[in-house]
Amino acid sequence: MCVMHVLSTEGNDDPVDDDYAVHEANYISLEDYAQELAFLPDLTEPSVTELDYTAPNVKNPSFRDDQLRRFDEVLKKHDAIMISSGNALPPPAYGVVCDIDVQGHAPIKQRARRIPLRHLQKLYELLKGLLKAGLIAFSDSPWASPIVIVLKKNGQDIRLCIDYKMVSALTAIMEYTMPLADDLLTELENYLWFGSLDAA
Repeated sequence: MCVMHVLSTEGNDDPVDDDYAVHEANYISLEDYAQELAFLPDLTEPSVTELDYTAPNVKNPSFRDDQLRRFDEVLKKHDAIMISSGNALPPPAYGVVCDIDVQGHAPIKQRARRIPLRHLQKLYELLKGLLKAGLIAFSDSPWASPIVIVLKKNGQDIRLCIDYKMVSALTAIMEYTMPLADDLLTELENYLWFGSLDAA
């Protein structure tokens, strides 16, 4: 705790014992700085994810050994698109172009927000993983929106969000007629596989 006297310039009164301000120090060890600030991780280092196929989690006792072996072969054949604890991110969709109509507005560049020290290491690790997976890339775009760190329910892990409020205010809304759910359900009977997306 640091204490200093506050001298008054009004009148000739001598400072008394009550004329002081207390500043609570924020003590951070050098180890904290070394871990979180001094050494930034190499965000572009290559990574190879190896999935373990030695014990596939198949809970069907009627499967024979040859069926399990074929199951392993199918998994290995599609190794690049598998998601596990080793690569818990989907593969990037290369070649997909997404145009956003900002109605001719000039680019908006917002300054970065301060990230609490306690979240910096987790943020660096998260960015490192996203860069390795190819889901984000370094950019020199004239558009820039700040990131926002949101704590997950466990109070420890972080979720990386981006504040696009200002960009969203400029974006022209694409309006089109939504298909009827009954029509979609009727068409589903003709397909063996289908996927669903949460567009919220």
